[in-house]
Amino acid sequence: MHERDLIFREKLIALMAALNGGEGRDRTLRRTIGTFADRLAKEAGTRNWADLKERADGPTYDSLLQLFSRQSEQLAKQDDTIGVRALEVLAISLIARRQYQADLLQGVDFLDRYIEECASNARRAGAQILPAAKH
Repeated sequence: MHERDLIFREKLIALMAALNGGEGRDRTLRRTIGTFADRLAKEAGTRNWADLKERADGPTYDSLLQLFSRQSEQLAKQDDTIGVRALEVLAISLIARRQYQADLLQGVDFLDRYIEECASNARRAGAQILPAAKH
């Protein structure tokens, strides 16, 4: 197994543990994940986050990861840890589309369902991304 696959495996397992351990119920995180996922899917002209991931060709995939990186840096400068975490969830989900290890599939499927539930709830609530409050 390649080193990057091992790193991904560790990140996915840690993310699943955190989401299942209570972080996944945080309303602000759920709204932020859902709003980002829904907006990106709409801007790409796809049905939802899973459809966007499936349709993303190499340049789109790279562009999304670069967007997540830039946005995360900007949000980190604003001390928006929830926004950073939401983008991390989406980045891990995007990377997961090309992971085929049988023992990871359940976690990848859970993550996709979780993101879609967040996006569906955000759409229903008319949620929008708001800038982080300054502390």
